Amino acid sequence: MQAPFVNPIESAPRAHLSRLFDEEATLWTQGLLWSFAPTRKRLEAALDDGVLNGFVASDPHGICAYATYASDGEHGIVGSLFAAPRCRTLGIEALLARHVLDRLFMEEPRVIDCQTLFSSDPGLTEPFTVRGFVSAKRLYMTLERAAWFRARRDNPPGFRSKPTHRTDLRSMARLIYEAHVESHGLDASSSFDTLESCERILRQIILDEVCGPFDSYGSRRVEQGGRIVAASLLTWPLPEVAHISEVATTPSHRRLGLARRCITETLTHAFETGQATVSPPLRLTIDG
Repeated sequence: MQAPFVNPIESAPRAHLSRLFDEEATLWTQGLLWSFAPTRKRLEAALDDGVLNGFVASDPHGICAYATYASDGEHGIVGSLFAAPRCRTLGIEALLARHVLDRLFMEEPRVIDCQTLFSSDPGLTEPFTVRGFVSAKRLYMTLERAAWFRARRDNPPGFRSKPTHRTDLRSMARLIYEAHVESHGLDASSSFDTLESCERILRQIILDEVCGPFDSYGSRRVEQGGRIVAASLLTWPLPEVAHISEVATTPSHRRLGLARRCITETLTHAFETGQATVSPPLRLTIDG
């Protein structure tokens, strides 16, 4: 096979990128149970504004893959890595990853995060390991619904959960920051290293709805003295697919069952009110 050509993403005809986005949407829906629509909207808006950084690869049939990145001088992010079905397993994602990393290393940011969970080559590691990146395990929770509800405990005295509203964003960011203080520098991402970065992540989830429509009532929080001390957020990346994220408890209130209480009420809402699928495969993910 002829080696693919790599060019800046702005050189690609919009129609060719649209076809790639269509194929990526299919991958996300069928393989990941996730909607690509919010991400696609952001990519197309950045293209329209001329601020999308990245590369495209072309084979004899045209544009076949793309990769994106972002950098603000201090913080670099490896974004999407997607190849069309016709050219997967050919190393094109790795080729694009190397181009992105070369560009980011030239800018010498303080930290580089790799947000490639949805890559069309989920096992891609070589371009990162040769540059000194270290992988961190991603923890997944598999739960049996009846067992979870049998084990639930009453709320500790003085604590009640409430819905989480969009106006709670800054208070939620403070909770998330406090909950991750002990793990700064130990996890795979710098997303929670500062209060500002926590606010940015929550803005994407709650206001921009990049993980699907935000469910205010299903997102629960526990307060004490007007301060949020535990919470869990609920979004709907696809109909009947519930996503629980940002499960957190402030260090001073751990081991009281507060996060369990939030998750239990979020699960109850997801299964009984939101009609999350309960038959195999269990279409519910928890990310905390």
